[in-house]
Amino acid sequence: MGLIMHILVGNPEMLAIESCVDEFVAQKSQMGIGYFLIHVGGRQYGVKKPRACVMGNSYNEIVSRISQDGKHILNSSSKIDSKELSIYILNSIYNRGFEGGVIPSQWSKEIDDNLYANALIWAPDGDSAFDDGSHVVQVDDGQFARITAFINAETQDEFENSISDVILRRETFYETLGAWAREFDGQWKVFLNSLS
Repeated sequence: MGLIMHILVGNPEMLAIESCVDEFVAQKSQMGIGYFLIHVGGRQYGVKKPRACVMGNSYNEIVSRISQDGKHILNSSSKIDSKELSIYILNSIYNRGFEGGVIPSQWSKEIDDNLYANALIWAPDGDSAFDDGSHVVQVDDGQFARITAFINAETQDEFENSISDVILRRETFYETLGAWAREFDGQWKVFLNSLS
């Protein structure tokens, strides 16, 4: 298409989705090449550089999350501190051995049971968009959505300094996702139409 297509939807101080496409492609699995970022609490998560990833995974993950509105459930979420939750997740998945993250056994069992079953991990989403170690966890909690983001950094201090945790109305959360998905899909379809 020859044009760089940039999208920023939402409030970066709370939650925003940003993407930039350097080149659209026709394959639905790829859609474009560029970068995809998630802003949480004034911090950005993801690799912000040209041609950092293909966009299909990030788009499809957004669409999947919208279709599962209200199903990203972790009942103990409101009782767990963001730092403890983040440390527990990193130690569980990557065996990092970070200090802290000691939570009651019934909560750790619930995390273990639901982390993947309820699709709590939004990022990484299976592509190189989050090769900086960014992780974003989403929990639907009644009328609210809790977003906890952090980076699997080299040191515990770097990791702890990367943590953001926001709670916003679930309706606002899913409206933000939907607005980005519609705009991105619209740009991609304009590109497809230009091929015919």
